[in-house]
Amino acid sequence: MNASANRASSRLRGSADAAARGRSLGAAGACLFALAALFLFGACTSGPPEILRLEWTLDSRPGEGGSGYESLTLFANVRDPDGIDDLEALWVLDDSSERYWSLGPSSWVKKNSGDDVWIGSSNLCLPDRSPLSRRPWRVVVSDLSGNRGSLDFRIEEETREMPALPRLALSEGAYTLESFWPENYLVAYDGAGAVLRSVTLQAKAGRLERALGTADSARAVTVAAYGCDPGAHRGAWSPRQKPR
Repeated sequence: MNASANRASSRLRGSADAAARGRSLGAAGACLFALAALFLFGACTSGPPEILRLEWTLDSRPGEGGSGYESLTLFANVRDPDGIDDLEALWVLDDSSERYWSLGPSSWVKKNSGDDVWIGSSNLCLPDRSPLSRRPWRVVVSDLSGNRGSLDFRIEEETREMPALPRLALSEGAYTLESFWPENYLVAYDGAGAVLRSVTLQAKAGRLERALGTADSARAVTVAAYGCDPGAHRGAWSPRQKPR
């Protein structure tokens, strides 16, 4: 309970003592007292937010001049006793280097899966595109009352080597994919770079219209492939291409 609630409690106890001494509160005053107590004590938060689970992958992305860089895809399964709209921020922190990302309702991606709510991002990278720390990371979620919950994860040292990127070829409305990853996705983007649709690829060759759907295939300005191994927390992106 916060300080204002403690002060409110003291005021209420003082009022109750005065009523007991004067015995003049009456039925109407007692009702008002009860309503005031309900209002003041009900304003207290019912508990801090929690991070129930993390899902993350360390991704390799194509860079300029044939070089690549690392990014992080991370989503936190969160719960708040006062409702998800009470959440204010999500931090992903490397305490050893004092580097961090801060996400809010306007910048995180929110996903619902049954009763579970996930928030996070699929493209967290350092400004200089240097490799991410292999030391422990900390994920913190906070609510509007300043309460926090946290959970740690670690990027293992053996994942430092950059894996091969998927190779996607587009021609005359068709795609061909070369990838060693166990799971592969086709991702379509609009002109602003926003994701139109992401679909699991069941075959490594086919028609874009069939994979993405007629509407999203026609609207797609660029297309990329994403391969991943969720068990190893690793993934990789192909360069984005314009459908031809």
